[in-house]
Amino acid sequence: MKFEKTIIKKILNKSDPFFKKNMTKIIYNSIFLFLLVFFAACSKSSDQNITISSKEFSAGVFIDNGDTLNTKNGSNGRSIKGTLKAGQIYYLSTDFADATINNGDTLVIQSGVQVLIVGQTSGVAKMGTQNHAPALVINGTFLCLGTKSNPNIFTIAYPSLKSNPSLDPQDPITDPAFAGYWGGIQGGAGSGDIIIKWTRLEYLGGIAAANDPLRAGKPRYGIFIRNPSANLVLEDNWFYGSNNDMVRPAGGKFEILRNTFEKVGLTAGECVNVKSGSVGDIAYNLAVGGTGNAFKTSNAGGLSPQSNMNTYNNTIVCGGFRQAKAGEGGSIDFENAGRGLAYNNLLVNCAYGLSVLGGGGATPLADTANTKYGYTYNYGDNVNITQQFLPAGFITSIKTGDINAGNATLPGANNPLFVKYQLPLPSTSNFSVLNFAGNFNFRLQSNSPAIGKAFTGFTAYGVVKTDPVFGVTELTQPGKDFGAFQSDGTGNQH
Repeated sequence: MKFEKTIIKKILNKSDPFFKKNMTKIIYNSIFLFLLVFFAACSKSSDQNITISSKEFSAGVFIDNGDTLNTKNGSNGRSIKGTLKAGQIYYLSTDFADATINNGDTLVIQSGVQVLIVGQTSGVAKMGTQNHAPALVINGTFLCLGTKSNPNIFTIAYPSLKSNPSLDPQDPITDPAFAGYWGGIQGGAGSGDIIIKWTRLEYLGGIAAANDPLRAGKPRYGIFIRNPSANLVLEDNWFYGSNNDMVRPAGGKFEILRNTFEKVGLTAGECVNVKSGSVGDIAYNLAVGGTGNAFKTSNAGGLSPQSNMNTYNNTIVCGGFRQAKAGEGGSIDFENAGRGLAYNNLLVNCAYGLSVLGGGGATPLADTANTKYGYTYNYGDNVNITQQFLPAGFITSIKTGDINAGNATLPGANNPLFVKYQLPLPSTSNFSVLNFAGNFNFRLQSNSPAIGKAFTGFTAYGVVKTDPVFGVTELTQPGKDFGAFQSDGTGNQH
């Protein structure tokens, strides 16, 4: 007690050297503790604790390493919330129903996380078959926050069931990339935001259960959102293998930036298929060998606002050659009262060029008064491709800034000169199986005619806020070079 009394006397004596030396420190520490308590009290109201540190963002409790996300104690399906911890491994079992994030709940996936799809590899209950293709169903908020140095991955656990890149090009009918082993990411009608960054998602599009309200008995879309008030952010991801559409915004504000799409759709499906209630940007993406269009907008669905996509600085290669419907699919499509912008896109060996539907057929016309396009760079190896730069049955016309604009373009004209991708391709090439990025490099050589000729006189829609966790990390504005890879190192980072 004598020591404590001495300390108290020194503190009260402001002229004492002890006070002068230590009181400032005591005051600062007191202020720090006050602010800490204050900000904790002002944090987001929820049944989960939200934490932001210099290391990783988290919400609620950490979910145990090795947890199976869609079952607990044998339950057939499971509600889940909290945080998948950085660098850990988790599972999604095809022997059970969906994992569901309930309204008001949040699931965070920190960086370097693996989610492995497990289940039966053969027989009537084989993974991917009806009732054996679980999804993450999002009625709350989903934040998948991989990083460039530590990306996340959703894939199957069994190498024997995976597509073997050394066999590319492969027949899509037998290529496991299109098998659809699990149900992907499925947003509910009242979902919160779906935000996915630096993540590789593979083998999506499994058959929905018989009681699914939207896709019963059909392949699910890889990533699906249907709430016009919610945000969908897809930044710097790899999307590999789907049975149908890889991404379908059927309601939502979206920013789809700097991703790579490979092996999308077996006989139908788009890389991104925008429906009514959806508005946003699609930019700096690489799409290789999609079945139908890389990017399409149609105002089908009856939601507000009108479907509206701003599609710029994308590189699209060998699109549209597996589409089962004749005359459909290939690169970029506006139809059925869909509207938007399309500039600075590099279209290489696609079945059809940029398509604006003008009516007169079974599908209603695009909102042509509010659809603006131009500065399109077309390239084709043969006349079957070049004669569809302005697709038959559409009203697409030559616009300012187009390169290889008309159907009279000579095959091989204005080779864009990729760093590592042969053009023209061998004359015997089957474009329908050229659906992989592999070890190719779609950056532009320094003497490429695609450099410095694009249009920068417009801006991104920017419908989602800039935020490293709850929004867009980087909203890349239009670039001066055609395509996804800019000569100054900006754009697509893959």
